[in-house]
Amino acid sequence: MPARSEILSPAFVTFPLRESQLADIPIIDIEGVKVPKLLTGINSLLGWSHTSYGRDRWIVRYYTARRIARVFERCMELGVHGVLGPVWPRLIEAIRIAEKEAGEEMLFVSTTIGDPKDTKKELDMLRGVHSPICCIHGAWSDSWPVKDGRLVGLDRYLMMIRDAGLVPGLACHNGDRLKMVDEGGYDVAAFVTPVNKVGFYMNPTQRSILRAIGRTKRPVIAIKPLASGRFDEGKIGEWLKWALDQKGVSAMCLGFMSEEEVEEDIACVKGIFRTAHPERHRS
Repeated sequence: MPARSEILSPAFVTFPLRESQLADIPIIDIEGVKVPKLLTGINSLLGWSHTSYGRDRWIVRYYTARRIARVFERCMELGVHGVLGPVWPRLIEAIRIAEKEAGEEMLFVSTTIGDPKDTKKELDMLRGVHSPICCIHGAWSDSWPVKDGRLVGLDRYLMMIRDAGLVPGLACHNGDRLKMVDEGGYDVAAFVTPVNKVGFYMNPTQRSILRAIGRTKRPVIAIKPLASGRFDEGKIGEWLKWALDQKGVSAMCLGFMSEEEVEEDIACVKGIFRTAHPERHRS
């Protein structure tokens, strides 16, 4: 697998995040890309709340790119400079607004979305934003045609991402599919998958995903750690720690709907990191 310096195209990357930007949050390495162990999620800012159609309609109406950017700006103020989400015009606009207002760059771990035939178009949309990693969307990998134990044609789309100068990853909500890709020799640098206490969106079972991520040697970014709002009241920290403690989890993506949620949840995660690595926080 080529080193990052050999594959990243200047058309897609402006400048890397400064070490000072990452100081409060530990980082992992994905093919030379420094990825914070905490990324901002976007489902509840773009209208995929996993609760109701009415709430999704309200989210789409209320959360303009500027309002989304305010949430991102507060994240950056508190040391969280990465976001994970689809190649979506409103999200890209919000990232650009937040970067301009904050005077700092965000890391965008992007995913495909929509119809696979639009992959090339979506990769072109990433020009000008700092998105060195692009993942196949989970809805794609969950339903991808399988023949003789192989995901038919997946290699082609991973190659499109690689040829665009980006590091390919794969999102998945199915432990059996994740295992199939992990053991299949595909050009996948990292996995993105749900990890939460109640098994929400962990298909076909919570155990299958925990087993798959516990065996892979690739980095795993856990999504839906609070089960899209289905967590126990007053126990956010307990739920987040549970997700981070699972074998194989390298980083976590956590969604926020307001600056107040940003403050509360990032404080919880920083507390978990301080407990896990007290030597990094000694004065």
